[in-house]
Amino acid sequence: MSKIRIAIADNNRELCSTLSELIEIQEDMELVGVAYDGIEATQLVEQVKPDVLILDITMPYLDGIGVMERIGEMETKPMVIVLTAFEQDSMIQRLISLGATYYMVKPFDAKTLFARIRQFANGTTTHPSSSRIQEERPSYSSEPREKSVTELELEVSRLFHEMGIPAHFRGYAYLRDAIIISTKEVEVLGNITKNLYPRIAEKYNSTPSGVESAIRHTIEIGWERGNSEFIEQFFGVDSQKGRFPTTAAFIAKVADKLRLESKIS
Repeated sequence: MSKIRIAIADNNRELCSTLSELIEIQEDMELVGVAYDGIEATQLVEQVKPDVLILDITMPYLDGIGVMERIGEMETKPMVIVLTAFEQDSMIQRLISLGATYYMVKPFDAKTLFARIRQFANGTTTHPSSSRIQEERPSYSSEPREKSVTELELEVSRLFHEMGIPAHFRGYAYLRDAIIISTKEVEVLGNITKNLYPRIAEKYNSTPSGVESAIRHTIEIGWERGNSEFIEQFFGVDSQKGRFPTTAAFIAKVADKLRLESKIS
């Protein structure tokens, strides 16, 4: 079965980075390109002909509406999922007239985004009817809402990006999973060697000692070569004078921060 080929067009580089990472770990999806402005977006669509374009409305040089107008003139058109901070009826009607399949209001849930991509791309890579446009409004409540695993993935990826932890290291995925598990299940922090590393090792077909070694190496490289200012602020230490924390301390510190920012307790 062929993978769904996805392109991203958004001037928010951090969002593009985190979305790219999440797309890459989806077994049925493939990232084929990223554009940071509207001109780049139209060129990207013409060159790589993606099945799906995730498109921001507000971009430099040419906005999302302009991009969609140019896509409408192309022979091969992708399915377009629009990301927007606006919900005006006029904007929605314009999106419908230009053939958008779906729109999501920022901030959005990545898990829902991927579910919609699979839903609309299943069985076709042609441009769908404009009548199929739907909306995804975030639900607001006065009560704190527990973050989904996908939201935690995005937040951890954002923190890693801020810290300067290299994404191409094998330990990056191990460390991300360790933090997500520890955020959801605080009890594993009591003995991460026994409770955490074996679970990650099983998932990635590795060994507990291999997981620990890869995580430790990734933390060390990030600590020595990353964003020292952000690291010092986050951990409350001088990254140049103080030795990097143990893997357990690093995981616990990040997990505690994420837990405090959500309903998770």
